[in-house]
Amino acid sequence: MVNGKVEQVHDQVIGLRPVYTDRGNATELWLASGEILLDRRGVKSVVTALARSYALDLKAQRKQLGQLLNRSMILPFYLGQRVFVPLKMRKALAGNDMVYGYFDGEYIEDIQGGKFRECRVLLKTGDELECFSSQTTAQKSLHLGLNLQKALEGNDDDDRDEQQVMEAVRALYRSFREILLRLQSIEGYIAEAESIYQHEKGP
Repeated sequence: MVNGKVEQVHDQVIGLRPVYTDRGNATELWLASGEILLDRRGVKSVVTALARSYALDLKAQRKQLGQLLNRSMILPFYLGQRVFVPLKMRKALAGNDMVYGYFDGEYIEDIQGGKFRECRVLLKTGDELECFSSQTTAQKSLHLGLNLQKALEGNDDDDRDEQQVMEAVRALYRSFREILLRLQSIEGYIAEAESIYQHEKGP
């Protein structure tokens, strides 16, 4: 795999995937062309460098999104109207290893189920990724990112009112949360019905 730095290809990057190498933590740079480069830095440093390429205050953005969505977990981040959603891309070998990568939501074609707490992410480039979280969790992350993107697209870059963007995101998030709660309720009813059926069916 060819080495590279995210600053050199920042406009072409669609995904950042944390990996282990013989030199330690590194990050795969997935490009829109389908090419994959290896940045020798860990994913946290790469995300910071990517944000710096756009003169973006990522720390302030994360704080604002965290307060808005009332979440302290891994959050998406955006570069203009490009929204990168967090996905669990590997299993940690050490307690402080970063296991989440980030992919541009626009390039995610589908998320399909797999084994317990695993799923497959299909990209529009034709590539496929293994994700170490449930299909529901990965889809929730994707939907949140796409909703954020819709809010960003509704405001012109030149005169975007940040407060207006955040209010739109808040409304979209509330709507998505209500839908998710309904789906979870339906899943609970289905599981209960299956349990009753199996009990009545007997061995």
